[in-house]
Amino acid sequence: MGGVILLRITGLFLFVFNSINAAPSVVVTPSTLTTVAGETVNINCVVTEKGDYSIFWVLDLDLSSNNIVLATTSSLTGYPRYSFTGNVANGESTLQIANVEDGDMGTYSCMVTSPDNDASKMVMASSVITVGVLEAPLSGLQVTKSANLDFDTLTGGPSKGGEVAMLSCKVTGGQPPPTVEWLRNGERMSEQTYAVDNGETEARVEWILTHLDSHANYTCRGDHPGWQKAQDFTYVDLNLVFSPVVSIAPAVQIIDVDQTAMFRCTALAIPEDSTYIWYYNNDEVTSENPRFNITSSGTVLVLKLVTNSDYGSSVTCEATNAEGSNNKTSIIQEPSKLIQRDIELKYLLAIIVGVVGFIFLLALIVSLCTWCTRSRRERRKNDPNRRDSYNLAERDGLNYDQFQGGAESRVDDYPNGGTSNPAAVTTDNVEVNVVEPSADPMYASVDKSKKGSIRSGSSSIEDNTHLSDTDTVPVVAPDDVVTNGDNQTGGHVLY
Repeated sequence: MGGVILLRITGLFLFVFNSINAAPSVVVTPSTLTTVAGETVNINCVVTEKGDYSIFWVLDLDLSSNNIVLATTSSLTGYPRYSFTGNVANGESTLQIANVEDGDMGTYSCMVTSPDNDASKMVMASSVITVGVLEAPLSGLQVTKSANLDFDTLTGGPSKGGEVAMLSCKVTGGQPPPTVEWLRNGERMSEQTYAVDNGETEARVEWILTHLDSHANYTCRGDHPGWQKAQDFTYVDLNLVFSPVVSIAPAVQIIDVDQTAMFRCTALAIPEDSTYIWYYNNDEVTSENPRFNITSSGTVLVLKLVTNSDYGSSVTCEATNAEGSNNKTSIIQEPSKLIQRDIELKYLLAIIVGVVGFIFLLALIVSLCTWCTRSRRERRKNDPNRRDSYNLAERDGLNYDQFQGGAESRVDDYPNGGTSNPAAVTTDNVEVNVVEPSADPMYASVDKSKKGSIRSGSSSIEDNTHLSDTDTVPVVAPDDVVTNGDNQTGGHVLY
């Protein structure tokens, strides 16, 4: 066990030691950046495990023969277009260059150094900035589409679902290259590609037409610093027809014997006037079959009184419009024994929780009763009429908790109760039951089977064996003495 503890402590020490001494890592984004004169650029540096390392920026500019080192904690006198942002203490530093010039081209490195300036501990990461001449594009947006796309602004037949469609948006020239993208109903289309080739920038998208394209708008958006504002071109309201997109619920019908199963079929289609046909195990369901009932719209099928032979059977809904047909299938399944077992476990868990709750409640009641009893004893202990009895109990080494006023209290073998030789007092010497009857607290009942005597003031009883079960003796004071036949003191009568 000691070895295990030592191993764990050693592992913890090594973990803390390595965490404290872990070398930082540096990431700079973007790694390359092309911009034009007049723009503002940001280069971000993130240092993990920074600790007490320091962050510097090193500038290796193309037009400068010497490297320039900038500390993130110092003012940038002489570099008014440069500024730092970020929480350096957390390892974050961003170098911002405003109104970029040709002289800003070069390599920008984020350098992290140790407190002792040990070169072997230095970590760096770099970003290369290229500044080009701003050239506006030679053309605006050049938009083309595949022939099967039909919009309200164009002539031709409707587009059909399931076909492959294409949209292209090009811009010629521009430095830096313009940004171009396609949007469907205002959201960027994920299927598109972006490429710059021979001075031509193109955003192109190819995709399969679905019901999502019905009445959709498609926008090509382009932007460039040489333009006063971004340019848009939009194709409006795609005229699309498509065969039904079918769904059936539930996909799996889990049901008991003699229950009624219901299946609901929905179809999204243009044209919308779809017809429905139901199949049971690939056989068409008709109104002549008394076990089935189909609603007037044809979208709901009811199977009456499921039998064991229905388990594993398939129920298929087929929807058809002018563009074609599609179907979906549901399976009838017997309730799994695993599901039944889960239900039984849930009931068992509920029973266990109930039993535990009952035990907890019972324990709480017992605790409250114990607390009440102790409080009652404390109150009696502080009662002036009983304080002398407690003092006698403490003097004789007795436990007063055995004596609760008003109830039967037993004094068994007071080992060191009196002033005589304790060895002379044995178990057979003194054993007396003392009761404080509610009717008359000045008397105590004495167990006649116990030998000895009770001396109460001036009166005493020498032999208890002559008493009956109901005999009583007067009790004058709480320090009455119990003795044996040899007049040896065994203890005090407490009440």
